[in-house]
Amino acid sequence: MTDLSSSSAPQRSAIAPVPHTNRALAVGAAGFAWCSLALGLSTVGAISAAGSSIILAGTFFYGGIVQLVAGFFALASGAGFAAAFLCSYGAFWLGYTGIEVYVAPRIVSAVLTSPASAGLSKSALAAEAGHTVATSLGVFLIAWLVVTVLFTVVSVRTNAITALAFVLLDLTIVLLILAYLGASAAGVAQSGTLRAAGYAEILLGLVAFYVVLAELFNETVGREVLPLFPLARRA
Repeated sequence: MTDLSSSSAPQRSAIAPVPHTNRALAVGAAGFAWCSLALGLSTVGAISAAGSSIILAGTFFYGGIVQLVAGFFALASGAGFAAAFLCSYGAFWLGYTGIEVYVAPRIVSAVLTSPASAGLSKSALAAEAGHTVATSLGVFLIAWLVVTVLFTVVSVRTNAITALAFVLLDLTIVLLILAYLGASAAGVAQSGTLRAAGYAEILLGLVAFYVVLAELFNETVGREVLPLFPLARRA
């Protein structure tokens, strides 16, 4: 008897369906966009220094935890680039919150209580502490610039809007590094450079929000209405 199981029976495709990663990307990117916009508004002075601390709730929960969880879902679906981006910057926003709430105050306390500070005036100690925090932030951001440049190189194979967002992120980090490493002896960052970084961050937040809107809207209507301008032809 002829075995028809391998010749005439319909064959199932061995290729698994491509997982939908745009949902995890949209959720995580929304947290990144919110943090970028809020911090940019704070940097340019739209929020007072005292009121800016309210942003830390968003950087911890929305930019940090939500983005990190979205990165784990992207990782489970096999989207390596989206997972790396979301997990990395989820950790970044958690780290930023930790710096503002815990690390920076400890640096100031360490400078004020150091035996080497004996005999210095309170104003001199405050200036030294501020300068230490500013330069430390600059070095911290240099390491993140390296990470961001790597993501920027990979983003040129995604779409033009995502690549633009990473270029703006590179620009923002470079301006922040210059502002903090160029801080005065009193620990005051260069105001002009810092303000420019704030405006770049606002623009970054708006571009990131467009990515979120395009991903969700195009999926909802079932066709591309808001273009992202792919840079690599899909196989």
